[in-house]
Amino acid sequence: MVQILKFVYAMILFISIVFLIRTQLSDIYEECETDDYCPKYRDLLYVFKCIDKRCELVEAHA
Repeated sequence: MVQILKFVYAMILFISIVFLIRTQLSDIYEECETDDYCPKYRDLLYVFKCIDKRCELVEAHA
């Protein structure tokens, strides 16, 4: 009985974490028309670019 409860608890925890990560990533990769629609990311190596109407994180010098 205890093993079943531990398993159910672990599954709920795992599903919650996956759902949280998925919703956070969907906020980052939002729809866009131009690069101005994308979030500003203050990093010298990476920037957000509008690619196929989705904001994607790419290398700054690419």
